[in-house]
Amino acid sequence: MESYRLDSRIVEDDKEFLIQTVNDTREGIIKTSLFANGELLDSSIMPHSEEMGEPEILELIKATHGEKKSELEYLLKSFKEVIAQGRPEMMFHLGTALYYKRIYTQARQLFQSAVKLKHDYHEAFYYLAQAETALGHVEPAIKAGVRAVELRPNFADYRNALGEAYLAAGSCKRALIEFDEAIRQNIYYADAYFNLALTYILNAVTKEDFNLYADLAGKTSDLLKKAVLIYPGYKSVPYDEALASLNNKELKRAYMLLKGAREAKKEQLRRERSSYFHRFLIYTDWIAESNLADRIKFLENEINRNPGYVDLYYDLGICYLHQARFNWQKSTDYFKKTLEINPKLLKAQRSLDLCQDYYLKLSDAIVDISEKHG
Repeated sequence: MESYRLDSRIVEDDKEFLIQTVNDTREGIIKTSLFANGELLDSSIMPHSEEMGEPEILELIKATHGEKKSELEYLLKSFKEVIAQGRPEMMFHLGTALYYKRIYTQARQLFQSAVKLKHDYHEAFYYLAQAETALGHVEPAIKAGVRAVELRPNFADYRNALGEAYLAAGSCKRALIEFDEAIRQNIYYADAYFNLALTYILNAVTKEDFNLYADLAGKTSDLLKKAVLIYPGYKSVPYDEALASLNNKELKRAYMLLKGAREAKKEQLRRERSSYFHRFLIYTDWIAESNLADRIKFLENEINRNPGYVDLYYDLGICYLHQARFNWQKSTDYFKKTLEINPKLLKAQRSLDLCQDYYLKLSDAIVDISEKHG
């Protein structure tokens, strides 16, 4: 079977985006990759049946490529529109979508605009800190992280993000305070245990505080064991090599290997959440029914994994409102078809009038909820 490749380029400001879709005949998959100025930002894989013929595979490649191209075009177009509209909630939701696509520059601009308009927008400060850290802007990251923690001091994720910003700046003592506090708030926080181990190792390398150097091997070993016990995915070849380097007192190498393991976990999470494009859509009236079904399934799975995460329930509620709107529209369409066949059927006319009236009210409710509470 022949291999195919489709390329599409989109130029936006100073960046050239490349969407590339190829089929791997050996593994039976279609892979779509997104690049910005030559750097890989995102990729997705779609397996296909071995029984599919060449024409069907080519159509699937075209459809997959077109969907990813449309998604990127829509995100980039929405960036300018959302900035112009001046709605901080929409800025935040689009910013998270771009953040998980690794389009960090535009994500940062949206988070910055959101917090300028809504000074207590703690979620936007939290993501702004992470976007700045990803871009290597440590001081702005710390500033945003501090503000997020000030607004919500009991949020462990915010403490961890601020700790990572401090760690990126080489400030081990301040990073340690934040990671310790994150663990105090959530004793099952694998990332905070892992980051705390990284902090002790980096401090031993930079010698910022000799008091933290005591029993380095014992402390880091205990913290890493706790992290792996909570999240076994940390254990990998780089992780095992890092432990060997620690035993050999090769601290710089151990730090880099463990940092790589941490980034690999973040990349896995980013891939899982790259569908935040759909989260942005549910706070607009532009979401398609197929996207909505995927989003509902995703949210229900996430609730099973994280039953205490309140935002998941709220987003699922918004999705079901959209689903009700789609179902209401279908009812309206069928009542119209009924009247086309029998224009004198009074119950159909009455049902249509009521449907159209309540459909407008439902649509208004969705817009109102999205604008005021998104």
